[in-house]
Amino acid sequence: MVIRVDRARCVCSEYCARLAPTTFETDDEGLVHLLEDGQDSEQAIRAAAASCPVSAITIETATTGQAS
Repeated sequence: MVIRVDRARCVCSEYCARLAPTTFETDDEGLVHLLEDGQDSEQAIRAAAASCPVSAITIETATTGQAS
């Protein structure tokens, strides 16, 4: 699984950091950062990506390269 974050699209909702707090964090401005060694479950990470109101987080499967 490859996680991509588009900080330019981020609107500071912070849902991602609440749902997957060891994978995503927000800075002082509320913009999302991807943490390299996150320990959240794949289900939590996918829920965090799905919760983003502007789709700033995308997940690609390692085998197909397709975004979900």
